[in-house]
Amino acid sequence: MLRESEGRDRAAFVELFASPEVRTYLGGPMPRDELERAVPEVPGRRPGLFVVDLDGSMIGTITLDRRAAERRGHLRPDAEEAELGYMFL
Repeated sequence: MLRESEGRDRAAFVELFASPEVRTYLGGPMPRDELERAVPEVPGRRPGLFVVDLDGSMIGTITLDRRAAERRGHLRPDAEEAELGYMFL
């Protein structure tokens, strides 16, 4: 099921962004200590970001947004179009 993020998803957001496996093709992992300081209490609250929920737990995210070519994690360096992105634990 897709849903809006909640406070209980914070640990999963940190895990996603710190994971070398998940972030291999998305700009690389971010330092866990940096994420622990920077990730808000209720992460991912913005238009176009959805949490993938399985049996009440976050297992990933799906995003639909515009990404500037210079933005970290941009999938196509030559495009500034809407992109569908996903990450799963």
